[in-house]
Amino acid sequence: MQFLQARDAIRAVIARDAADPALEAAALPRLYEHGAAVEHALVLFHGFTNCPQQCDELARHFHALGCNVYVPRIPGHGLKDRLTRELAGVTTAELQEAARAAYRLAAGLGRTVSASGISLGASMVLWLAQTEPLALAMPVAPFLMPIGIPRGLGTLLLQLLDALPDMYWWWDPRVKEQCRPLYAYPGFPTHALAECAFLGRALFRAARRTAPLAQRCVLVTNHGESAVNNGVARKLLAAWQRGQGTFRELVLYGLGEPRHDIFDPSTFPDARAKVYPELEALVLRGA
Repeated sequence: MQFLQARDAIRAVIARDAADPALEAAALPRLYEHGAAVEHALVLFHGFTNCPQQCDELARHFHALGCNVYVPRIPGHGLKDRLTRELAGVTTAELQEAARAAYRLAAGLGRTVSASGISLGASMVLWLAQTEPLALAMPVAPFLMPIGIPRGLGTLLLQLLDALPDMYWWWDPRVKEQCRPLYAYPGFPTHALAECAFLGRALFRAARRTAPLAQRCVLVTNHGESAVNNGVARKLLAAWQRGQGTFRELVLYGLGEPRHDIFDPSTFPDARAKVYPELEALVLRGA
C-alpha cells in the first residue's frame, strides 16, 4: 500500500468512528503524518478499557521527531457509556485482526514500521511481532496474565472465569465510576479479562510453532509494575530468543509508586521525562 492509499484508508476509519454518536470524541483514532512516507512509521495501541487519548501525547511527540504515527481504537473501547458491557463480546480473534489491520495501514506510512502499546495494546504488539515483519516491537507491560498469578494456574482460573456468567469488576472499588481518566472505562467485564489472557495463550502457541517475524523486540517493563505479571512476558521473550531476531528486555526503574499506566501523562506526568525518551531512543537511535 502506498502512502496516499494508507492515509486515505486511515482517514476513512477515523471518519467512520467520528460519525458514530456512541463513541467518545477522545476515543477517535489519530493519524499524525507529514504528507508523505517517512523513514519511521509507528503504530501506538492503547490499553485495556482505555482509548486512543491515552497515547495522544506520545504520538505527537514522535510526530514532532519526524515519524508518521497511527493510533487505532481497539474494538469495544471508547464508548460514551463508561459503564458499558460492550467489551464482554470482544474476542481474541477480533484483537488479532485489529492488530493486523493497523499494521497493514501503517505499512504505507513509512519505510520501516514499528509498534508500541501498553497493557492489552502491548499484547497486540507482541502478536504483530510474532506474525508480521515489524522493524521494532516495543510492548510496554503486556497484559498476558494478572500480577502474582503464575501462567499455568492463571490460564485455568481464567478459563473458569470465562465459563462463569459474566461479571463486572471495578478498577478501584473505592471510587467506582469516578475512576480516572474519565475517557477510560472505570471497570471491565470478566469475560473481557479472560480474552486478554487468551491472546497471551495464542502467543505462546504460535511461538511453539514458528519463530517471530519481527526484526527486533524490546520488552519494556516497569520495576514497580502493579497490574501484570512481567515474568510471563519474559517467558515468551525467552522462547523468541531461540529464533533469528534480536529480542531483549528494558526494565524501567525509578518511576515512583507502583503503577501500570506509564504512557498517559494526564495520570502520570513523569512519563514525559522518564518513559518517552527511552522509547524515542529505541525507535530513532536503535538503542
